[in-house]
Amino acid sequence: MWRCAVLPASGNLTNALFDAERTNTSLTRLAGRDLTDQTTSWTLDRSYDTDLPAPMRAVNGSAAAELRLTLTGKDDKTAAQLYSPYAPHDTGDVARPGQSVTHGWGLAGEVLPGFRGQVRDRAADSGTGTVAVSALDGAEKLRDAARLPAVLSANSSPIASGTWVVDHLLREGGIHSAPPPREACTLYASMHGGVVPDIGFYREHTPNSLTYRRDRAPWEMAAVPGSQPFTVRWDPRTRTTVSGRGLFTEFWVDRTTLQASGNRVELKMVFQADNEINDIYYWFDFNEDQMNIGATGTGGTVKGDAAMGIRFAGIYHIGVHWTWNGRTPSARYFIDKGSGSYRETDMGAFRELGWSQLNYIELTSALPIEAVQVSLRENPMTRQEFTQTWTRGAVLDQVTSELRAIPPVQGSAWDVITSVAQAEQATAEFDPYGVFRYRNNTRFTTPGQTFLKVTSAREIASLRVSEAIDAIRNTIDVPYQTYTPGTPSERFTETFVPSLLGFQTRTFTYDYDVSEYDSPPPVVYASNQPTTGSRVRFATSTGSGSGAVNGFVESTTERDGATLRVTFRNLTSSTLYLSTSSGTPSLVIWSPRLASGSPTRLSTRRYDTTSRTRYGAQVYQVPATPWIQNVNTAGRIANYLLSVAAQPLPVLGDVEILPDPRITLGDLVRVVDEVGAALDTSAWVIGIRTSGDGTGRIRQFLTLRATTSPGVPTDTGLNPDPAVDPAARDALIREGIRVP
Repeated sequence: MWRCAVLPASGNLTNALFDAERTNTSLTRLAGRDLTDQTTSWTLDRSYDTDLPAPMRAVNGSAAAELRLTLTGKDDKTAAQLYSPYAPHDTGDVARPGQSVTHGWGLAGEVLPGFRGQVRDRAADSGTGTVAVSALDGAEKLRDAARLPAVLSANSSPIASGTWVVDHLLREGGIHSAPPPREACTLYASMHGGVVPDIGFYREHTPNSLTYRRDRAPWEMAAVPGSQPFTVRWDPRTRTTVSGRGLFTEFWVDRTTLQASGNRVELKMVFQADNEINDIYYWFDFNEDQMNIGATGTGGTVKGDAAMGIRFAGIYHIGVHWTWNGRTPSARYFIDKGSGSYRETDMGAFRELGWSQLNYIELTSALPIEAVQVSLRENPMTRQEFTQTWTRGAVLDQVTSELRAIPPVQGSAWDVITSVAQAEQATAEFDPYGVFRYRNNTRFTTPGQTFLKVTSAREIASLRVSEAIDAIRNTIDVPYQTYTPGTPSERFTETFVPSLLGFQTRTFTYDYDVSEYDSPPPVVYASNQPTTGSRVRFATSTGSGSGAVNGFVESTTERDGATLRVTFRNLTSSTLYLSTSSGTPSLVIWSPRLASGSPTRLSTRRYDTTSRTRYGAQVYQVPATPWIQNVNTAGRIANYLLSVAAQPLPVLGDVEILPDPRITLGDLVRVVDEVGAALDTSAWVIGIRTSGDGTGRIRQFLTLRATTSPGVPTDTGLNPDPAVDPAARDALIREGIRVP
C-alpha cells in the first residue's frame, strides 16, 4: 500500500532547517499573479475529521484545507480600492470568489507547495484599507449535486465499493484517476472497485472471485479475475443502431504476469431486433499473440490477425473503431504499449447486418482490466487522439468495503464523499499539489517508519499532552444494511400515442422520486413484446400500429436527481409512432424495486475484554449508514475502532515546532521531549496550523495522535478506593434498607 511521505525538498532547503538563523520564504498567487509582497498575514489550516468518530477524535476540523490571507494595497491605492467587490474588474477579479489561489512557503529561497484552491470569500475594510480573503482547496470543485447511479445488484453479488463511489464523484467533478471518458461516451466503466459503469447502466455480471487491485492496474485500480474469467453486461446510455453512428471501443489491460484464468479479453456489442441478434465483437489473446474480430449474425463474417507483439509482458491500451457504410460494418484496431510500441491495422469491411439497435455491451476478461469505454465517433482516430492527453487529479487506496446496492443520494458530491469516508474511517483530502487522495484506515494500524523527528532540545517550542477516558471505546456496535432486489414493476406509461417526425429529436421527461432506483433504457421491439423491463415500439402508422420498424431510432436515457429523460432521434424521413400492435402507447418505463422489508438492518459487535476489565465497559454505537452493507465490512470497521480506542491514545495538541514546510497531513513523526512531558513516541500528524506575516515570521502548530498506548497501567503501590464507600452499608441499614 502506498503512503504519503513528507514533501520532497532540495538539499539546500533541508540544510537550512538545521541553521541557527533562518530566512523564511513564502509565495502567494491569486489568478496567476504574484501577490506575496501585498500579503501581510496568512494562516493555513489542515485537519482530518473522518478518520475516527467524533467521540474518539482529538480535533474536529474541516476536511478541506482553508487558507486565510490579509492583503494590502500598492501604488498609492489600498487593497480595498484594488480588490473589493466594487473595484475595477482589471484588479478586483484577482480576488473574486472562485478565483484560483496557490500558496507555499519554505526556506533559503525555496518554496514548497502548501495550498492550491479557490477564493471562497473576500471582505474589504475601508477603515484599514485591507482585504481579507479566505480560500478552500479542491473540495470547492465538488459542490455540485451528487450524481450517482442508483443501482441494485442483479444477483446479490458485490457491484461496487466506497472507493468506487468516491472515484465516480470525483470524475463527475472533472477530477480523474484514469483516462477520462471521451466526447459522446455511451459507456464508461472505470472498474475502480466496482463493475457499475460511470456512464451507462449496469445489467448483470457473472459472480466469481473478482477482486480489485492497485498493484495490477494500468493506471489506478483494476478488476482482477480469480481462477475463471469474469463477464459483465452493461446497457449503453445511448442505443445506437445498425446502421448508425460509429463506435470507438477501448480498454487498458495488464499483461505483466500470467493469469490462472487465461490471457484473453473479449468485448462484444449485441445489436438486437426481437429474436434477431447481430454481434460485433473482438477478442485479443495475449498469450497466443493473436486476435479475432467479427460481425456475426445473419450473413456475418470473422477475420483475424496474428504476430501482433502482444504476448510480451506489459500494459496495453487496446482500441477498435467500428464504422458503418449503410448496414455494413468496418473495423480498425489500435494497440499502444507505450515507449514507441504502437500498432494500427485496418481490418476492412464485413458483411451486411440486419436493422437493429444496440442492446447491451458484454465484456469477458481473464486479465486485470481498467477504463473500459465505448464512445460514439464517426471521424478516424489519430494516434495522438488514441493515446489521449489527460491530467491525473486523484489517487485512491485499496478497497475495504463491498456494496450490493448504490442507494439514491442527496446533497453535494463533497457531502457524499465525506459520508463515505466517515463510514469507512478513511481520509479524503486534497494535498498541497492539488491532487485528491483517498486513503483507507489500514495505514493507521501499520505505522511503519517515522519520517521526521522533533525534539524538545531543538524543534519543539511548546507541547501539551492529554488523554481522556471519554476517548476509550472497548465495545463497538457497527450496524449494516443488506439490500435485496425485488421484482421490477411498471412505473410510467404514456396516455396517448406520441409521434416522432422525420429526423426529429423528442425528449420525454418523468418526475422520479429521489428514493427510486434507476430505470434501464427501454428496449426496442417490433413483434415480440418483452414481458418485463422498460420497452418501446415504433410503427409507421397509428391506430393499428402496423409497420413496426427496428434500427430506425436512436435513443438516450439519462437520470439527473429527480428527473428521468428519454430522448429519441428519428434517423429516417418518415414519421414514426410510439405504438403497440393494438394501437396503444408503447413507451413503458419499469423501475427496479427493493424486496419487501429491504434494506434489512443488522449489527455486529466486537469487544476488547482486557480494556473492559481495566476501564469498565465503554460502548460506541457507529451511526447507521447505507455505505456499510455486509458483516465483513462491519467487522473490519469494528476491529479498527477497537485497535485505536480500546486503550487511551494520548493526544499531543498545540505542538509548536520550528516550521518545516515538508510536513503534510498523515505523516508519521517521532516526538521526543526530555524536558517537560518526558516522552519518546511516534505519532500521526492529524492537524497542521501554519501562519505567517509580512516580516517573514512563520509559526507552525501540529496536532498529533500517538500510534500506541504508553503502556498497560500497573497501579504499583496503589490501593484504589472502591466505587461504593464501605460506610454506605451502615447508612443504608439506618434507612431500613436490606444489605448483604
